[in-house]
Amino acid sequence: MKRIFIVNPVSGSGKSIEIANEIKEVLDRDNEDYEMYYTTSPKEATNIASRFNNVDSHIIYSVGGDGTLFEVVNGISDSNNVLGIIPSGTGNDFIKSLDSNEEITYVDLGKMNEYHFINIASVRIDCEIANNQNQMKKFLIPKSLRYKASILYTLFHFKPPCIKASINEQEMNQKITILAICNGKYYGGGFAIAPNAKYDDGKFDIYLADDVEKCKIPGLLLKLVRGKHEESPYVHKFYSNEVVIHSDYNLNCNLDGEIFSLKDMEFSLENKQMPLYTANDKIKKLCKKRGLYK
Repeated sequence: MKRIFIVNPVSGSGKSIEIANEIKEVLDRDNEDYEMYYTTSPKEATNIASRFNNVDSHIIYSVGGDGTLFEVVNGISDSNNVLGIIPSGTGNDFIKSLDSNEEITYVDLGKMNEYHFINIASVRIDCEIANNQNQMKKFLIPKSLRYKASILYTLFHFKPPCIKASINEQEMNQKITILAICNGKYYGGGFAIAPNAKYDDGKFDIYLADDVEKCKIPGLLLKLVRGKHEESPYVHKFYSNEVVIHSDYNLNCNLDGEIFSLKDMEFSLENKQMPLYTANDKIKKLCKKRGLYK
């Protein structure tokens, strides 16, 4: 299969460019047929990936972080192409769930309205923290402190609206602190929100945290960071391949690291799985040498 590399040059503070240059050296040395593209704007990775939808099966590599991966997944979701991941961003959460050296690994493909995702979707406070972290740039807060500043800002301003949700035909009408719909195990840069999730079992691991008093939210988040949230009486776990959410107000939704603002969301698993190139070949060995794979 021909290799196509889609590189986000700003991912990982230049890490993507460095690994892309090393890949070029290896493939040029071996006279291998490949193409390499560099993105310059949002959604460009999706557009580049979709150019190859009507050709024989290629490996389409995402060279960047979770945002680049999200775009590439949506570019090839309706094709016969194989996804490749070179995790050179800051979060790189989905790759942490993978433990296969098979040539091809098949993973479940989630969908929210018209968008596809392969890792985790969430709404409420964790999504608000991620969204507000981007807003911290406006206040000239150092990059190393933005996440902590976002937590404090979000805790002070957080006002959960009532939402309607349907999980396994169970109807809910309540305020919530977190609702996470998980195909992979990790999000937020390594938090194990769904420690037992499997990416190929045909179901989401779903976590719903009740609305709690603000003074209890830090303790709940601390349990999440430590992977102890399943012990909390406020956290409920479900398994389903479909979740429907409605709110009278726009909700921020995190979809594999991308933020959307919507009132109505329908989450489901596609009937097909996405082929993922996981062979321990020269490209993966190069990435391991650079510390991109653990």
